[in-house]
Amino acid sequence: MTKSQIFKYATVKIIGIAITVFIFYSINKTYQERNKATVDNTVAKAELKLSDELNKINLVIETMAFFFENEPNISQELFESFTNPFLKELNGIGALEWAPRIEESSEADFERFTLITKTDSTDNLIVSTSKGLHYPIRMLNPIKSLQKAVGYDLYSDDTRKSAIDRAIKTKGIALTGPMNLVLNNNGIPGIMAVKSVFDSASNQTKGVVAGVYRMDALIGNTLASELNVLDICIHDETSDTELLYSSFGNGEPKYFVENSINRRLKAADRVWDIHFIPKPMYLSFPHVFESYVVLVLGLISTLLLTHTVKKRDGYNERLEARVRLRTAELEASNELKENLLREIHHRVKNNLQITSSLMNMQKRKLTNPEAITAIEDSQARILAIALTHQKIYQDKDSKAVNLCEYLNDLMEHEKKISSSFSYKISCPDISIDLDRAVPLALIISELATNAVKHAYPDTTKYNELLVNVERLNSEEVSLTMLDNGQGLPDDFDIKNAEGVGFEIIRALCRQISAKLTYESNGMGTQFNIIFGNKV
Repeated sequence: MTKSQIFKYATVKIIGIAITVFIFYSINKTYQERNKATVDNTVAKAELKLSDELNKINLVIETMAFFFENEPNISQELFESFTNPFLKELNGIGALEWAPRIEESSEADFERFTLITKTDSTDNLIVSTSKGLHYPIRMLNPIKSLQKAVGYDLYSDDTRKSAIDRAIKTKGIALTGPMNLVLNNNGIPGIMAVKSVFDSASNQTKGVVAGVYRMDALIGNTLASELNVLDICIHDETSDTELLYSSFGNGEPKYFVENSINRRLKAADRVWDIHFIPKPMYLSFPHVFESYVVLVLGLISTLLLTHTVKKRDGYNERLEARVRLRTAELEASNELKENLLREIHHRVKNNLQITSSLMNMQKRKLTNPEAITAIEDSQARILAIALTHQKIYQDKDSKAVNLCEYLNDLMEHEKKISSSFSYKISCPDISIDLDRAVPLALIISELATNAVKHAYPDTTKYNELLVNVERLNSEEVSLTMLDNGQGLPDDFDIKNAEGVGFEIIRALCRQISAKLTYESNGMGTQFNIIFGNKV
C-alpha cells in the first residue's frame, strides 16, 4: 500500500467520521435548542400563572372585605355560600377566614360562642390565657375539615400579627412571610393574605378577612404542568430571604446556581425571589435516539465507502498490472518484429550488395561497351535500393528513411564514381515513408547518375550539383536537382525520352503520384519533383 493510498483512505475515514459526528451533534443541538425554548416558554408561563393567581387572591380578599363592611349580620351559612365560588377558583387555597377584632372587654361575649385558642411550642392548640387584643377566627370555609381552627387567635402568632398590623395601617392587603399552619402542619410552610375590615360607624377596625395557603398546594396546583419541566424554589425577600417553597426533595442540587433562572415577583406588600431550575433532562446532553441511528449508519457508511475505495483501488491495481504486463508483452513483440524487420532489411541490403558484386565480376569479363554500361547502370540502381534498405534498418523504428542522410550517402557514392563535380545539399529533417522510399531513391539516383554522366563533358571546369529539398505544406515535399552542366538537347522531351533511366523515372513518378518538371538551357538543367509525404 502506497503512502498516497494510505492518505486517501485516512482522508475518506476522517471526512466521513467528521460529517457523521457533525450531523450527530447537529441533531442533539437542535433538541438542546428546542429544550431551551421549552424551558424559556415554561418559565414565562409559570411567572404569568403565579402573577395571575396572586391577583386572584387580592381580588378575593378585597371582595370579602367589602362584603363584611357592608353586611351587618353574616352567618356561617351565608359566609360559606359567599366564599364557595372562591374556593373553586383559587388554586391550592387552604381556607378563607373571618376574624373579628376582640378586645379584652368583649372576650367573655366571644367565648360564649367558642374559646380563644393559640398554639404552644409544639404547634398544638391550647386555650389562650393572655389578655388584650385578639383576632380569633369566627368563620372559615371549609368548616368541616378545619372546625378545630375556629377560635384560633391570629394575633397570637408574631408572623400573622405583623401582617394584620400592616394591613390595618395601610388599609390594603398584607401578605405574611412563611408561617406554620394551625392544622395539617407537616413542616410545609404556608402564607396568609389579610385585609382589615373598617367599621364606618365606629370609625374602628371591625376585624380582618384572610386567605390561607399551603405553599406546596399553591405551587403544585397552579404550576402542575410547569413542574414537569422545572424545579422551583421561592424565597421571601422581605423576610430575610426565608424559604417559602422548594420542589427539591433533599436540598438544592449542585447545579442550582449556574442554571437558575431568577425572577422577582410582587406579592401584595412583599417581594418573592423565584428561582426556576430546568429538570436534568433539559440540561444534559439530549442523547436523541435518532442521532445515534445517524451516528451508527454514518460510521457504517464510512467503513463501507473506505472498503469500496480499497476494493476499487485493488481492482485498478490488478487491471494496471495486467495492462503493464500486456504492454510489456506488446513492446517485446514489437521490438522482436522491429528487430526481425531490421534484420530483413539488413539481409536484403547485403543480398543486393552480393548481387552487385556478382554483376561486377560479370562486368570484368565483358568487352562490349554497351553491355558494360548496362551493367554499371544496373549496379547503380541496385546500390540505390541497397542504400535505401540500409537507411531503413538504421532508422530506430525501421519505418522511414531520413532523406537528408540518404542524399548525402548517395552523393558520396556518385562522387566515388566521378570526382569531377562537387555537390551541395539543402534539406531539412524529413523522413520518407517506406512506400515511397525505394521509388523515390531510384528516381533521385537516376537523376543524379544522369547528371554526373552527361552534364559535365569538360571535367576541367567547376562542375556543381545542387540538391534542394523543402516542405511545401503538411502533405507535399519539393525536391530540386540543379546542375551547371551543358544542358539537355533542344529537342529533348522527357515524355518521349527513350532511355531506360527516363522510363524508370516516369514509371516511378506515376507509382508514387509525383509531379516531375524540368528546365534546361546552356547554363544547366533543373529537375523538380513534387511528391506527397505525411511523415
